[in-house]
Amino acid sequence: MSNKIKNPNDKGSGFLWALVALLVVIAVVVGYIVVQGRNEKKAEIAANTVNTSINLEVTDNAIRLTSDKTSTDAAEVDLYEDYSCPHCADLAKATDEDMLKAIEDGTLVVNIRSLNFLDRGNDGPSSKAATSAYTLAKSGTANEYWNFRSHLMNNQKAMYSWEPDQFAAAAGEVGADKGLRDAIEDQSDREEYSETSAANSAKLEEATGRAVSSPHVIHNGEDLLPNDNWVKDLVG
Repeated sequence: MSNKIKNPNDKGSGFLWALVALLVVIAVVVGYIVVQGRNEKKAEIAANTVNTSINLEVTDNAIRLTSDKTSTDAAEVDLYEDYSCPHCADLAKATDEDMLKAIEDGTLVVNIRSLNFLDRGNDGPSSKAATSAYTLAKSGTANEYWNFRSHLMNNQKAMYSWEPDQFAAAAGEVGADKGLRDAIEDQSDREEYSETSAANSAKLEEATGRAVSSPHVIHNGEDLLPNDNWVKDLVG
């Protein structure tokens, strides 16, 4: 009686193929999760995107928001904010809807004065986010700027770890064209923005007499914060 000699590699070969199959399944699942996550993020951005009727101008180190209805006696405020500041994000969530309506109605003018003091001199999320928003603002695309700023404030925790290409992608989701996305990814306005933020820090220190912090809403020399109803209290 003869014994059949088995290939000693048969068992190992079967295990290897099983491992390959498992890795393929894992890759497919991970790919699905990534794609699904991107689709959900796109859907979230689309759901929160609004069509505004505001006008935008970059002037005096501020992003000035007005509308065609802005009256000569409209209240005017300086809004100081840092994209990495949790209190700024909370304020935006609480008051942006009222603020936008007042701007569109012509009763309020808002000068958004961006700060990056929370980076403490480093190349951090405050500077990356604000430079990206500044690039959009310089282009005069008011709708894209407003929705981009809103998206960053509503997704602040995720934004902390973003690199310039991710800010560019987010800008694309709110309608920024390729030229703007490339400029954001290159952070081409960083030096100009840094000068702007430094000027805003100095202006805020002069207005409050204290070290730079955020947020602040200054109207005729008075800080209207803390007050989540500052818009209604100011313009009704």
